[in-house]
Amino acid sequence: MTSYTDNYMTEGFLARVQYDLFEKYFLSASYRRDASSRFADGHRWGNFGSVGGAWLINKEKFMEGIKWIDELKLKVSYGVQGNDNLSGYYPYADMYSASYNETTGEYSVTMTQKGNDELTWETSHAFNVGVDFSIFKGRLNGTLEYFTRKTTDLLYNKPTPLSSGIVTGSYPTNIGSIMNKGWEITLDGTIYQNKNVEFGMNVNLSHYNNEITSLDPSVAESGIKSYYYIYRVGGSLYQAYMYKYAGVDANGKAMYYKEVPTENGGSVIETTTNFDEATQFDCGTTLPKLYGGLGLTFKAYGFDLSAQCSFQLGGKIYDGTYQSLMWTSSQSVGMALHKDIMKAWSPENTDSNIPRWDGDTSVGQSALDCFQISSDYISLNNVTLGYNFPRRLVSPIGLGSLRIYVSGENLAVASARKGLDPRFSLGLGSFTSGSGASSNYYSAMRTVTAGLTVTF
Repeated sequence: MTSYTDNYMTEGFLARVQYDLFEKYFLSASYRRDASSRFADGHRWGNFGSVGGAWLINKEKFMEGIKWIDELKLKVSYGVQGNDNLSGYYPYADMYSASYNETTGEYSVTMTQKGNDELTWETSHAFNVGVDFSIFKGRLNGTLEYFTRKTTDLLYNKPTPLSSGIVTGSYPTNIGSIMNKGWEITLDGTIYQNKNVEFGMNVNLSHYNNEITSLDPSVAESGIKSYYYIYRVGGSLYQAYMYKYAGVDANGKAMYYKEVPTENGGSVIETTTNFDEATQFDCGTTLPKLYGGLGLTFKAYGFDLSAQCSFQLGGKIYDGTYQSLMWTSSQSVGMALHKDIMKAWSPENTDSNIPRWDGDTSVGQSALDCFQISSDYISLNNVTLGYNFPRRLVSPIGLGSLRIYVSGENLAVASARKGLDPRFSLGLGSFTSGSGASSNYYSAMRTVTAGLTVTF
C-alpha cells in the first residue's frame, strides 16, 4: 500500500482603477502581484498588470459636421500576464525514491526528478491597438485590430541524457521566447433594407504569425527536434520536420532525399531507395495565412433565412488517415485501402509518382512530406429557415407569436481531399499522432432540427 499528498497554492493581490473624462477619454489600469508554490523561495512572486485607453473621436468638435459617422473609437492596451503551468507540484526541488534489496538487506536511492530552484514565471506581454466604427446610421459596423503577444521565460521540461539516471528524463527550466502578431477585421452591415425586405452580411478575417525568437543556448543552433516537428529560432511552434519523398525510380521503388556531408564542410542533397539513409528536413510552418467567417441574413414578409460559413487559406495539414490507407509495407487481407492505390506504379503505368505495391517497404509509420496536404477549407456551419406568422392570424387563437423553423448544423465541408476535415487541427502530425488528420478522430456531427416557438 502506498499513498501521497501534493500541495499547491497560489496567492495574489489585485488593484484596478477606471476613469473617463467628458465621456470621450477612457483609461483603465490594473496591477496584480501573484505567488505560486511551484517556484522556490525568491522566485515565487511575480508582478503583472495592464493599462488601456480609448478615445471617442466622433465626440470631438471637429467631427460635428460629419453626420455619416455614428461612432469612431480608437483603443489601445498593453498587459502582462504570468503562467506557472508546468507538470509537477515541486519542479524546483530534487526528488528521490528509495528501494530495499531483500537479498543484501540494503537500501538504495534513485533521483526521480532534478529540480531547478532558479525556475520562475513564464510571462506574456500583450499589445493591442484598434478602431471601432459605426457609419450610415448603423448600416455598417466594424472593428480593425492589430495585436502582438510576446511570451518570455518559456516553461519547458528539457530532456536529460539517459546517463544522468534521472527517472523523469527531463529538467524544468525557462528556455526562450515566442512572438505572436497579426491583425483582425470584423464587418457587420445591412446591404439592403425597406419596409418588408432586409438583407445583411457579416464577415471576419484574421491573420497571425507565430515565431520562436530565442531558445536555450544548448539548443539555439540545432533546435529541439521530434519525429515530426522542430522548434528552432526563426521558426514557429508548428514547424513540420519530416522525411522528404523523391518519387519513384525506374523500377517503381520509392526514393527519399538524404543530406550527404562534403569534404569542405558543406553538404549536398541526394536520393536513396534505402529509407534508413533518408534525412529529416525542416518542411516549414503549417499555420494558415488567413482564416475567417462569412454570414448572410435575409428577411422578407415574415420569412427569415440565415447562413454561416467559415474558411481557412494558406496552411498545411498532415493527412495520417490517407497515409494509413496508402501504406504498402505490410498490408494484409481485409485492410482498407484508398482508391488512389490503383494509380500506383506498374510496368503498364510507369508515369505514376506512387510506388509499386512492394516499393515502399521500409517507411513504416514515419512522417513523410508527401502526406502533407493543403489545409484550405470552406464549411457550411449553419443554415436556419423560419417563418413568423402574422399577428392577425395568431391573436384570435390567444397567441402572442408563432414561429416555425428548421435549422442545420455542420452541414458540409469542402477540403483538398474527400473525407479530410482540417477544422480542428493546426496541421502538425504523423501517421498516428500529433494534431494532424488522423483516423482516431471524428468530424463534427451533422444535426438537423425543426421546431415551433410559441409565446402566449
